[in-house]
Amino acid sequence: MTYKIQHIPLGNSLPINNPHSVSVSLPSLQNVIDYEENKPELLNQLNSGYPRFFKNKLVQKLEEYVKNLNQIDDEKVLFPITSPQAKTIIEYIFNEQFEYITLENVCFLVLPKNHEKLIPVKKIIQNIGAIISSRNAEKILFDKGLINELFKEERLETENPQSEIIQILSEAYSAKKENIFLTNSGTNAVFSAIETLTKIKRKEGKTLNVQLGWLYLDSIDIIKKRSDESFLYINIHQKEQFENWLAENHQKVANIISETVSNPILQCLDLPWLSSLCKKYEIGLILDHTMASPFCAEALPYCDIAVESLTKFACGNANILMGAVMVNENSPYQDLIKSEIEKYTLKPYLLDCQRMAFEMQEYEVRMQKISKNVSQLYDYLKTQDFVEKIYSIYEENSWQNFQKIRKNNNHIGLITVIFKKPLAQCYDALNFSKGPSLGTEFTLAMPYTYLAHYDLLQTEEGKKFLEEAGLDAKIIRISVGIEPIEDIINEFEKIKRL
Repeated sequence: MTYKIQHIPLGNSLPINNPHSVSVSLPSLQNVIDYEENKPELLNQLNSGYPRFFKNKLVQKLEEYVKNLNQIDDEKVLFPITSPQAKTIIEYIFNEQFEYITLENVCFLVLPKNHEKLIPVKKIIQNIGAIISSRNAEKILFDKGLINELFKEERLETENPQSEIIQILSEAYSAKKENIFLTNSGTNAVFSAIETLTKIKRKEGKTLNVQLGWLYLDSIDIIKKRSDESFLYINIHQKEQFENWLAENHQKVANIISETVSNPILQCLDLPWLSSLCKKYEIGLILDHTMASPFCAEALPYCDIAVESLTKFACGNANILMGAVMVNENSPYQDLIKSEIEKYTLKPYLLDCQRMAFEMQEYEVRMQKISKNVSQLYDYLKTQDFVEKIYSIYEENSWQNFQKIRKNNNHIGLITVIFKKPLAQCYDALNFSKGPSLGTEFTLAMPYTYLAHYDLLQTEEGKKFLEEAGLDAKIIRISVGIEPIEDIINEFEKIKRL
């Protein structure tokens, strides 16, 4: 698939004209603000969105069909979730049973609008990645005669797609195939890993989960909600201070949860150091390896569980939700993890696997192309007077840490930038695809703090918290694509001319 840099109007799916897209074009900062403030005039123009926050149009159509078929009145809310397994997990979390409807292999929770758990249930569905696949919804609608045709995919791998995905991951992570578990989303991979290892460590009397560095917001929510106790340690480069803290508190620390490379400021952990600490104090270690990618850096030898959102670089085209959990065969918890984790994993839909198996054939090559572009883009940006700050893997501490785990001479596929000129002026001028998600073959820009933490920008307390976390409101995260580097650089030249 080839992409060209072009202005994409508000509301168009990213990729364009794809009903299974997981991103949406928000070409101006005002669009982003209106999106975050749920302005109806903007929301009505959106053809797609990130599925945990935006209900896919096909899912909406299926939900209306089920509602009418079962004569569900307007005093009740329908929550379409991926499967009866998802319902079991949600009921386990709330220790409560909910009314539900099933259709084919899909489950729909039914809650009164005034139910006290309505908002918490909605949030948990988001946190654990229980949203149904758009391809699943599409197939049901087609089989019921409610749509005339299925979207014509470029190509599907129909022969043992799950096995093909696992084979690629097995080679990339140097993991046993039986130690790899596919999930319906990256978020479900994170939830499954945290829930499993938290339960295992609780039996040892350890109840404190530590978030090391800044994580994606759903990961933060999972840690807070599913831990007896949690602690946030922001600065991953303050190693001596963290060692001192652990020396005093390690008796109750169950797990450390972190990202190999953090999103969005791209700080890289010192994994050999952290792994050694965890072994010393018998602490579990879970790493989200999405940003780094197994073709750019090694992770699994240093942790008990590595997780990856395959929606990102593995897919490369922002049209599939899927995740994976990799269990380290040398972890002392290996057998316990493998016996427990499938209670919390939600299996990916077959058609998603068929598409992913095709997309992942180019995963390694994709990362090589992106890596080369990232290196050249960084070399360009660091010489430009209009650039105020660059966050990248090339920052001194991160680069030293990255060199210890680097693979294939590759670079991390993102750069985050603050420009000296106003955020709206710069963001609006760029003609890249602009919207949520990352890891695409097309360059994708996102005003990260506005899209991920807009609520915190509305209060002085929230702004202070973001400042302590190093999340400036003006940052633009650039997920670098595979377009000709000259075309990518030419877009930034527009900012020079503003």
